[in-house]
Parts: sequence; structure tokens; C-alpha cells
Amino acid sequence: MKSIRDDLVQYGARVSKSLGAVAGGNISAREGNTVWIQPENLEMNELQPADLCALDLKSGRRIGGKRLPSYEFKMHLAVYRARPDVVAVYHTHSPWVVGAVSAGKVFKPMFAEFVNDLGRAGTVPYAPPASASLLSKISSASKKYDTIFMVNHGMLALGVNLKQAYFRCAVVEDAAKSLFAASVAGKPRFFSRKQVDEILSLDAVKHRTKMMERK
Repeated sequence: MKSIRDDLVQYGARVSKSLGAVAGGNISAREGNTVWIQPENLEMNELQPADLCALDLKSGRRIGGKRLPSYEFKMHLAVYRARPDVVAVYHTHSPWVVGAVSAGKVFKPMFAEFVNDLGRAGTVPYAPPASASLLSKISSASKKYDTIFMVNHGMLALGVNLKQAYFRCAVVEDAAKSLFAASVAGKPRFFSRKQVDEILSLDAVKHRTKMMERK
């Protein structure tokens, strides 16, 4: 029977392959009061289930695994402590997203998947990685947002399951590419509030959302 560690390793490989985020970023998943996280000095596409480091959610102590956790482990713990509903946190350095956010671009809905899958999105200003300042910003932002952009750093995708977190990573990178393409070709056209509400009211979208949250 597959474990959450098996699933996390598989999604790490998918993130690495589809988002070009091999060397940067880190991923984790929560199982009760245990957080399984990518260790330091291993890339996402190198991971095996036995490589993952287990942390106690409350204390942050290492309780399993032979390797030390990613140096950004406190950022993951801050999210889980602020959001009991979150089961997966993926932090990527997806190049299109990093470029758009660092240029001051604001992500707005341009296509249906942005509305369907992204959840609430917001940006936090730059703070040094793993710093107390960044941890404070992420803890506050995670209470309001499901997808968090970090200026000159990367993004965090939160999910009630591992698949939802992955979808958010993929949708945001697509949104960044679309934003760049539209800006080069002309002026981007974003959905109005009415158009967003129309998409959310579709039965197919409601069904998709429920199915995504069950997996």
C-alpha cells in the first residue's frame, strides 16, 4: 500500500520535470502531527521515500529519517501551524513565476483553470530565505491565501491534498507564461468579477472542486 511518502516523492518528480524547478525549492506533506519534508542537499528528482525527513509539527524536532531537513523547513511548519486544513506545501522557484512576480506583475484570472484551481492568491515582499522576517510574513499570508508569491524568491502552493498543491504550482506557471505572452502580443485581457462568478457557478466546476478536495 502506498504511503504519503511515496506520493510526495512522485509529486516531487513531477514538479521537477514540469516546472523546471530541479535545484530550487522544497516540498513537504503532513501526516497527523508529523511533517515529511525534503532533506537538504537532495533535489526533487533524486528523492526516495527513505530520504524524507520527519519533523514533529509542534516542536519542529526531527523524529525520523537519516538526513537533515531542508534549511527552509521552518517555513513549511509555519504554514501547517497556521492552516490545520493544509496537507501539502510545495515551494518552487518556477522561473516564469519568479520573473513575473519580481517584475511587479499582478496575477489576475485569464483562463478558467486559474479560477477553478488556484484558490486565493497573494504576494509577500522580499525577505531573506529562512529569515525570521520571511517566516512571519508567510505565517500571516497562509491564513489568507492558498498560493503565495514571494518577491525575488519563488512561490508556495498549499493544498488539502498533494494533488491540489501540485495543480496550483502548474496553473500558476501557466498563468505566468500566458501573462508574458499576452504582454508581448498586446494588452492582457483579464476576467471581470462577473465572468469569474459565472465560471464558479458552473456545475462542472463545482463537481471538479469537490473531487479535487477528496483526493
